[in-house]
Amino acid sequence: MPADTPDTTDRDLVTTAFWEPHASPRSVWPLIAAYPILLLAIYRRSPTLLGGTVLGVVTNLLLVSPPETDEAWATRVVLGERVWLNRGLRSEPGTLGLLAVGGVLHLGTMRAALRQDRLRTLVGGAVSMVLMLVFFDRMVRLYEHDGQTELERETGE
Repeated sequence: MPADTPDTTDRDLVTTAFWEPHASPRSVWPLIAAYPILLLAIYRRSPTLLGGTVLGVVTNLLLVSPPETDEAWATRVVLGERVWLNRGLRSEPGTLGLLAVGGVLHLGTMRAALRQDRLRTLVGGAVSMVLMLVFFDRMVRLYEHDGQTELERETGE
């Protein structure tokens, strides 16, 4: 496909506007920290905390610059996600199932927070965080195995 086709331009825009800054550890770690804060905002029914959390997430993605290298673990997580999505959601056995379980658990945790069920919110939040880190570990291993080469091929570097 020629370099100036709409598909290539759109992909470049998404890469530049989303993937590159999101791959910065200064983006990843605050986003991870935002999850328990989001649960707390819902549990306490605090529009201020909820709005601040959402604003922080959006601002973070707009202000963080791309990482210079892929040395940081958090950077490799995001680069692994790109490889996984490029290959297709079913490309890594068990990963889609892990996300499905995590998604159902996350929704149940949000519901518990809405109902102000402290124990279920705490346990669900903790287990959700563990599942997120397991998913992240899978993405790092995927990237380290052969993802770097795939992304270089994709970007033409």
